[in-house]
Amino acid sequence: MYISRYLRVVPWAVLVASLRLATNCPAAPPHEPLDLAPNTSLLCWFGQPHPDAASADDGPSALQTLLDLGTHIAGGAIDRNAQLGVRMAEMFNLAISYPYALVLIDAQAKPLENDPNARRIDKLRFALIVDTPADHRGPNDPFLKLIQKTVNEQTSSDAAHLSTHQHHGWTYQQLSDSRLPDWSVIGWGYIDNCFVLTVGADVWPLIADVAAGQAKPLSRDEWYAAARRGHTELIAGPRRPLVEIFVAAHEIQRRLDPFVAGRASGFFGSWDADKLQRAHWSLGFVGRALYCVAHFQIGGDTCVRVYADPRHQPEHLLATVPSEARYAIYKLPLNRFLRRFFAGLVAIQGPKARANIRRSWEEIQQRFEVDADSDILANLGEYAVLHNFPQHPLRLPLAMTTLIEIRRQPERVRSAIERLCRGWQEVIDEAIVKSGRPPDFTLHRDSDGVWYLRFGLLDSLAWTTTDRFIITSWSSQALRQYLDQAGSLVGRQQ
Repeated sequence: MYISRYLRVVPWAVLVASLRLATNCPAAPPHEPLDLAPNTSLLCWFGQPHPDAASADDGPSALQTLLDLGTHIAGGAIDRNAQLGVRMAEMFNLAISYPYALVLIDAQAKPLENDPNARRIDKLRFALIVDTPADHRGPNDPFLKLIQKTVNEQTSSDAAHLSTHQHHGWTYQQLSDSRLPDWSVIGWGYIDNCFVLTVGADVWPLIADVAAGQAKPLSRDEWYAAARRGHTELIAGPRRPLVEIFVAAHEIQRRLDPFVAGRASGFFGSWDADKLQRAHWSLGFVGRALYCVAHFQIGGDTCVRVYADPRHQPEHLLATVPSEARYAIYKLPLNRFLRRFFAGLVAIQGPKARANIRRSWEEIQQRFEVDADSDILANLGEYAVLHNFPQHPLRLPLAMTTLIEIRRQPERVRSAIERLCRGWQEVIDEAIVKSGRPPDFTLHRDSDGVWYLRFGLLDSLAWTTTDRFIITSWSSQALRQYLDQAGSLVGRQQ
């Protein structure tokens, strides 16, 4: 391949050095990722290393180990798209070992020629910015080694073009591929202490403009800065949040609606947030307990909501959390939250998909004599508990066990959920027969009342209902492990 030959001609250590020894580098203090995120970004997820995440220098990537094992068992290499997905997951798993920012700068979509109601990405601009320690850079830089591996797997000598550029004295590499859309240009390099990976035309130079002071960063936006100070005053004291989420809601609707047939406004409208201008969430730990504070800008005014507060935790809910687990106890109207959550998922679908989802939902409820609003949602309480027991073997931070409080009529809730799941199972089976193709996933129920999704040979999301909670976890085995420990504390019937 062209890239492989290029990397053999130019030794890898020299390529890395070219990224580090830029001429006329601006003299500036070390950056943090948020200092390089443009103020005009639509979305930003700014995170610190999770206290339970694997260290970046703990040895070979667990995802890579699983990939190699799976390939060996399957007896051949996986296809390029699947391999790219694994590499992306590896990159994210590596990034969360450091302070990092995922930034969506801009996006557009356009109708498909054969289906005007369907959309495909026509323009995407985003960046991953990671603050890495000096001793992790150089010839053994894990980010550059992973990019080299990905480039070798994904490119060909006829289609790929690798080039070196400078902007404001910082050096970066840029890769384009004639088989891909024009917008899918990839750039990577270091800006002082930060590794910057970008997708989209001219995105890497834009990040460099921010670093050089020629464009305003998110960290200096007045409203966001006030929101960031506000969370400290409310909950955390001097503690730094584990995660901050920045959402330019008005700009998202303004920029995306013309290209996605108003789906952006439909999504915010489903949350009764059509007048929302901007939002900022802060999440972090006080001891083992997570806090969640949100600031919303609506019509020029700012309102604050505390969704999880370590200072106020009902004892009967705290008792459901294993002593070694990190956890959050959220207080919110679950019936309204879940209704909005599912409405939001439907709102971002195309017109045909929305119609099919609504029709199937109504048919299942009628066929199995269920009214989800009155049988399930109306009987829920106002608390949800999340914790990380049992921990995922890859220590993924979002692999959680969740308990949704049932306030009354648990038998009615359990019966309704069982009938809905049976209906969903029938819809999947009918779709398999109609299409004649293997499904992306299957739905199963075991004799102990645990339902779960299976993707190929792997169990995924699992759930069950007790006398007190609807409980979900990241696999059926994880759910059973928690139930065996919690027992009567969660209302499990023996």
